[in-house]
Amino acid sequence: MLDLNITMAFQLVNFLIAIYVLNILLIRPIRDIIKKRNGIMDGMAEEAESFEYQAAERLTAYEAELARARQDAGLTREEGRAAGLEQQQTLVGEAQKNARDIIAETRESLREQAAKTLDDLRNQVSDFSARLAAKLIKG
Repeated sequence: MLDLNITMAFQLVNFLIAIYVLNILLIRPIRDIIKKRNGIMDGMAEEAESFEYQAAERLTAYEAELARARQDAGLTREEGRAAGLEQQQTLVGEAQKNARDIIAETRESLREQAAKTLDDLRNQVSDFSARLAAKLIKG
């Protein structure tokens, strides 16, 4: 059985004093450390969110810059293609003009040679006719 006497009261007072001392020496400092740690963790969480937000912004800016660079590259490629086509058409036009000039010069040269050859043949025909007539008369 349980006897209620003065030692029970001393033990109760001793227990309450021990809890009070433990609260001052152990529990309050641990609570303060836990509060500080929670504050640090909250600060780190906010900092992590800030870094995530900055990373998302930078990624968006990078993707926009990349899209703009691709668009500029496409425009530059099209401009180069158009300039190349224009230069090609210019070169082809010049080559065709040169070919027409060469053909015209060649035709003119051939006409002159044909006319000269025809004159030479006409001169030779009269010479041959005279020789033939002389041979026929002699012969």
